Amino acid sequence: MSESNTFFAATKAAGTTVEFDFGDKTAPKKNAIAYWSIRGLGAPLTMMLCAAKTPFTLFLYDILESGQDGWTSDYFAAKKEYMQEYKQPLWNLPFCVDRENQKIICQTNAIFAHLGRACGMMGDDEVSASECEQLLCEIYDLRDGMIRFVYGPNPCEPAELLDSAGKYLTKLEAWLEIQAEKAVSGCDHQDKKAKKDVVHLVNGKFSAPDFHLYEMLDQYEALAKEHGQDLYQGFERLRAFKEGFAALPENEFYLNSWLHTELPFNNCMGRFGSLPGPKTYVHGESAKDATWRGKGVVEMSCPK
Repeated sequence: MSESNTFFAATKAAGTTVEFDFGDKTAPKKNAIAYWSIRGLGAPLTMMLCAAKTPFTLFLYDILESGQDGWTSDYFAAKKEYMQEYKQPLWNLPFCVDRENQKIICQTNAIFAHLGRACGMMGDDEVSASECEQLLCEIYDLRDGMIRFVYGPNPCEPAELLDSAGKYLTKLEAWLEIQAEKAVSGCDHQDKKAKKDVVHLVNGKFSAPDFHLYEMLDQYEALAKEHGQDLYQGFERLRAFKEGFAALPENEFYLNSWLHTELPFNNCMGRFGSLPGPKTYVHGESAKDATWRGKGVVEMSCPK
């Protein structure tokens, strides 16, 4: 095993370890990422690395039922050991293992930035890198509303959540409109009559925020459909982004995989999307349906 594969190479606490390669099984996996065994924040990070065809390891930690209404996970005990062994007091999920430099990176947007730079998806210069950073923060604000609804003690009604999400969607719609204007600024007069659909947030290229926006739109869209609403009413740029980004060949491998189709949006104590479908997990009843747990070591390979 190469040196860049040995740092945090394995952990017994993860119910599933997925080893990704893209045509060369001997290629070093310079990075590993870890999250709960759901889509959540792990999905856009995984999707980005798959689009970049970068070999990596994915650790998925299961949450299991405990007693009549409790929850437990091997991650909780392992976290304390990790913090001491790897001297990283900020440890949390998600985390990223930079095996090449033998360090652990925590906090979601720091991980997006680290992997984005590694994949060439964090802008081409200072201006575009700053745009990526701004977008990552804005999209996380959009995510926060969903998290409060899914896990919070006094959730709002779904219609209220969708309404409040509108202020973020309005800003992102305007951002995409500007990107569309930039895309046709160098075209001739005829081409300028119809602005092109925009499938990337920054300069017509893959960037880290593309993947988080896609995942959040997917989740909000599912909630809107469940309650008979069209998320994209008044947001045609976002509709085109969502559909166009999904159709890109770089995203085919991930979107067709069980990681996208069989994992729930949210963890099992969540009131929305805690089972695939999306459906809701019921303590004492739904464990049999959680077929994504405890898969052991899984190899996933895609030709480059």
